[in-house]
Amino acid sequence: MKRIAWPIVIGLTLLVGCQNTEPIEGTKQSTEQNQQETLTKTESNAAFPYPNLLSESEQSFSLLVIGDNENPIEKNNKIIEKVNNILSLPELEMSQQAYPELNIKTEPAYILFDQAGVVYQGKNLKELTTYLEKNNPK
Repeated sequence: MKRIAWPIVIGLTLLVGCQNTEPIEGTKQSTEQNQQETLTKTESNAAFPYPNLLSESEQSFSLLVIGDNENPIEKNNKIIEKVNNILSLPELEMSQQAYPELNIKTEPAYILFDQAGVVYQGKNLKELTTYLEKNNPK
């Protein structure tokens, strides 16, 4: 038994001692870049007072609809193809209480967001559709 145990212990000791514990240079650099990108995104979202309204991806927008109870925006294909998240509030007063820094004055209102902040604010559904047709998310 001793003859088998000693070679196994010596072999394991050599394997553990020969392992490289330093990270590969490319991996170290990419990890630092990822951390910097994450910090930049966090800082830009922190500057905007309502980060929950911002778009989650670069390929789409986020939309806040206020007071348009007659037109179900979720059924409009021209809007849905470029807007990922839609939040609808039925009354102007609710939006003014929830988002006072957006300075919403009229109802209905359509406010479009990218990952940095407001990119469009208007009160006409046709204008919003035209804006989405002409502009792509960044």
